[in-house]
Amino acid sequence: LAIPFVDGWVLDRVVELDPGPRLNPLLATIALFGAPAVVLGTVSPIAVKLRARSLEHLGRTAGRLFAISTAGSIAGTFATAFWLIPELGTDQLLAAGAVALMLAAAAVALVERLTAAFMLAVAIAAASFGGVLSLAPEKGGIVAASEFRNWSPVYRQRGVDEEERQALDPTNGQAGYEVLHAKDTQYHRLAVVQDSTSRYLRFDSSFQSGMYRAQPFRTRFDYTDYLQLALAYNPGAKRILFVGLGGGSAPKRMWRDFPALRLDVVELDPEVVDVAYRFFGLPRDERLQVDVEDGRRYLARNEGPWDAIVIDAFYSDSIPFHLATREFLELARARLAPGGVIATNVIGAVAGKQSRLLRSMLRTYRTVFPTVATHPVFSMGDTDSSEIRNVIFVAGEGAAPAKQFLAERWRGIRVDAPGAPDLGRAIRDRVDAPISTGNVPVLTDDYAPTDALLLLFG
Repeated sequence: LAIPFVDGWVLDRVVELDPGPRLNPLLATIALFGAPAVVLGTVSPIAVKLRARSLEHLGRTAGRLFAISTAGSIAGTFATAFWLIPELGTDQLLAAGAVALMLAAAAVALVERLTAAFMLAVAIAAASFGGVLSLAPEKGGIVAASEFRNWSPVYRQRGVDEEERQALDPTNGQAGYEVLHAKDTQYHRLAVVQDSTSRYLRFDSSFQSGMYRAQPFRTRFDYTDYLQLALAYNPGAKRILFVGLGGGSAPKRMWRDFPALRLDVVELDPEVVDVAYRFFGLPRDERLQVDVEDGRRYLARNEGPWDAIVIDAFYSDSIPFHLATREFLELARARLAPGGVIATNVIGAVAGKQSRLLRSMLRTYRTVFPTVATHPVFSMGDTDSSEIRNVIFVAGEGAAPAKQFLAERWRGIRVDAPGAPDLGRAIRDRVDAPISTGNVPVLTDDYAPTDALLLLFG
């Protein structure tokens, strides 16, 4: 019951100690759950002792109780992952668990006629129930297990057809594609593959980056161009932070096209950094600094300020939820210089039955920023806003400029160089019509069912 009220303090202390990225979560888990786990571990042997009437029936009693325990563990695992966490959020779920445990203790005390124990258990259960109510997550809709339709990957990278996706299998390299590098990291099955014209970085089953081999500063995927919208909205930017590196397409081109820019990049996976340098021509220069760290932790440890923060850490059908919550956005906003903006590469649909994730993220952004511009990445002549695609959010303090003014501003700073993007279409396709967000949740550290929302159909 106490965990939801002390977890913030405990996590802050662990961050201060900073034993390392592997030990940080382990230490926090032990500090929060170690004592409860030990106490709960004593329940089974105590139950066997209480239930067994004689040594002759000890084996049968133990077997029956452990069978019930195993069945409950299996049911609890599935219920927690697929229903309870999406429904309740972590804090409310912990409080609900405290209610269940105290009610069970009260029932045992009542059967055994232990009046004092019964009254104590009921009192704690009542307090726990109050905790459940007070910790209820803010959400505009219910994400239930019954709403799931399909667990297959739902994101199809625009500009790469299915035949090419199959050909780019990093395990065997078919149809003339050469596998330059393949490795399992702590976070991905990472592969670098190429054909006669292009080179790609692939995470698991999705494409993260691509470039043309003859023009290394020209990106293979349109969404990378759209990230430069940050400069269109804040043309006076001098310092920019990228959260997520991938192949480094966007930062390396900004490095080339805007010599006055100072670029900071934070990437979680050191193998990705190595690949960006080795295979995608990421320059080693004092104006482009790369740090290996979790993006949120980096922002917590570095005050900036930055004129723009570009978040490109979402990929395929998986989203690091801690980079999508209201608390994270509040932290990022605090690191912006006056007039600064945040440009985020979001994966989702703008409208239709597959739009719940994007609309939930949009609602979350609107709780932190007065203005959030939405730029869907329409590629290959496809303008269906109900399909899942890359969408760029640009969030800031001031009102979004008119499209014509924004286009003229971009033309005023755009560099005429090979591979330099023309953001005319990106600006024209900005969605100025209202996007409804009333029936989707605000994402918080306690309640952020991003994977569920991405995979929901309807």
